[in-house]
Amino acid sequence: MRLRACKLFGLVLLSLGLGLLGTVGLQLASATQGEPPAGMALIPAGTFQMGDSFGEGWENERPVHAVTVSAFYMDKFEVTKALWDEVAAWAAGHGYDIGPADGDGKGPDGPVYNVSWYEAVKWANARSEKDGLTPAYTVGGSVYRSGESEPDCDWAASGYRLPTEAEWEYAARGGAEGRRFPWSDTDEIQHARANYYSDPSFSYDTSPTRGFHPDYATEPMPYTSPVGSFAPNGYGLHDMAGNVGEWVWDWYDLEYYASSPGTDPRGPASGWNRVARGGSWLDLARDCRVAFRYYGLAATENFNLGFRLVRPGP
Repeated sequence: MRLRACKLFGLVLLSLGLGLLGTVGLQLASATQGEPPAGMALIPAGTFQMGDSFGEGWENERPVHAVTVSAFYMDKFEVTKALWDEVAAWAAGHGYDIGPADGDGKGPDGPVYNVSWYEAVKWANARSEKDGLTPAYTVGGSVYRSGESEPDCDWAASGYRLPTEAEWEYAARGGAEGRRFPWSDTDEIQHARANYYSDPSFSYDTSPTRGFHPDYATEPMPYTSPVGSFAPNGYGLHDMAGNVGEWVWDWYDLEYYASSPGTDPRGPASGWNRVARGGSWLDLARDCRVAFRYYGLAATENFNLGFRLVRPGP
């Protein structure tokens, strides 16, 4: 299956950047004290202008609108293959229909990919249960552990979940307003800042090297980079542009921005596709902008698509 933005993509998918290596078991008592759990960053509550303020994006990036987001914790990195394996191995022994082989990765510290939206959500529940937290996703009142269902989300649950589209964009902006990319000192992009496909067609792509990132374009594909290979944004988050795209919670609706709630929007009530964000090693600079939206069926798996998780804030 292929992801779509405002048009169908051919061989080149528009993409979407970890879960830190290490033990997940420590990730909690500190959160109750207002300190970020290990491997996560506190994203403070705030209001921002969501959408394409440059007027250069797709129709689905407009209108630009004010959104207020409550505080939350977010993984500093995309979920890595090592962390995926650790949690998925636990899940396979505790009633889940996912295991390590359901996610691929180019090394233990590279982002996991070829993970569907359904698998990401079930893995989030497994990570929650493994850490002694309350899972966020249920189906018919029971913890979502198997199958391809459309789960309900308990937004107050202590466990992990996918970010909403608004949370993702707010976090990606790193506290800076009106910027094109996750960094605040320039509106240009180069290979020194992200793992993406550089092309001179875009004036804001000023990389001296073109094509795939020269440091990571080694066979076999995919050309992912180890998580955290590039500087973080203002909130301490890595790879919010490039590396792999990231699933978010929301159903996709082309016109959702015109009617989106002003506080903690969670997307349409239903739909055909789920949203992904971020841009990947395969994508052009245009698709690494923080406002860029694309989508795919929840069963979609691709070698440039992964995820990261969030938890409720203090």
